[in-house]
Amino acid sequence: MFPSRIVIHLDKLRANYRRMVESYSGLKLAPVIKADAYGHGIVACARALEAEEVPYLSVFTVDEARELRDAGVKTRLILLGGALDVAECGEVAALENVAVAGWNLAEIRELSCCAVAQNRVVDLHLKIDSGMSRLGFFADEVPGVVAEIASLPGLVIKGAFTHLASADCPEKDYTARQSAAFAKAVSALPATATEIHESATPGMLAGVGLQYPIVRPGFTLYGYGSDLRTPGLTFEPVMDFTSKLISLKTIPVGAEISYGGIYRVTDKPRRIAVIPVGYADGYPRTLGNQVEVLVRGRRAPIRGRVCMGMMMADVTDIPDATVGDEVVLLGSQGAERIDATELAQKVGSIPYELLCNLGKNPNRVFV
Repeated sequence: MFPSRIVIHLDKLRANYRRMVESYSGLKLAPVIKADAYGHGIVACARALEAEEVPYLSVFTVDEARELRDAGVKTRLILLGGALDVAECGEVAALENVAVAGWNLAEIRELSCCAVAQNRVVDLHLKIDSGMSRLGFFADEVPGVVAEIASLPGLVIKGAFTHLASADCPEKDYTARQSAAFAKAVSALPATATEIHESATPGMLAGVGLQYPIVRPGFTLYGYGSDLRTPGLTFEPVMDFTSKLISLKTIPVGAEISYGGIYRVTDKPRRIAVIPVGYADGYPRTLGNQVEVLVRGRRAPIRGRVCMGMMMADVTDIPDATVGDEVVLLGSQGAERIDATELAQKVGSIPYELLCNLGKNPNRVFV
């Protein structure tokens, strides 16, 4: 068996969800599992959350919604992307127990036609552009949009939502402006609109949007982000990345390691281990010479550039390291831990991007 693998701990996902339910008592959670559950596996995560009797699951594309339904997941879905073009409207209208984002009148009109043709009623959640400057209707447009939808058969406005752009930036007042715009839009909704949601993880942690019945926790469910505003509210990372040492050799003074020779052995011979992981496995090439891996509970720095399928680590200060030892690239070993935030900061990125890329690794297992 290939020695490297991404390990998804579904028990930790479920524990994180339970803790969030306890922390936000009285609210309905709609966990975000778009983008293959941030690299954690959309079907496996959906099934784990469904076992916790989650009231909603949030996806982005019709393909994600169909994948869950084909896998037997029956929980009510919120399709955050709605129909991304008119051609998708027929597929969207055919989905069972789904609330569909409505952000464009052309798609909404076509949804009406498809719903009538299929003898169905489509539940809409109006997408409000409260300041993200992305998809959605401005608050001033909502009364007219509501009036038009009321004249379209096969549709019912069941809710509305927005996306906060800067809820994790406490120094900015932009979130308050967005909340005010969203509240104005909500005031123009019909009585059928009972599924209102403003906040994803950053907004929830900032205490924004909690007056509405639904929240959309995302990254926190996978173990990250709670330190943004609430350092006492912690969650366990769900993804680990492990491998093994496949080679050990002593490299003499003056030798260079990996492509381009960006690391040269200068002070004394170095004991260098080879790990069969590279950027083809989703591990960023730019982490070479910047971070460590864990071997026998100790940190071992990566030396030289990360290759396509291999990297080298300096285990000179871990004299008992041997071929076959477990290597942790993401996760815990002994008292040490390496998490996605630490790695992402080194490459000027965010842990969301790192985990999404690592999750594409074909050697992904669920425990």
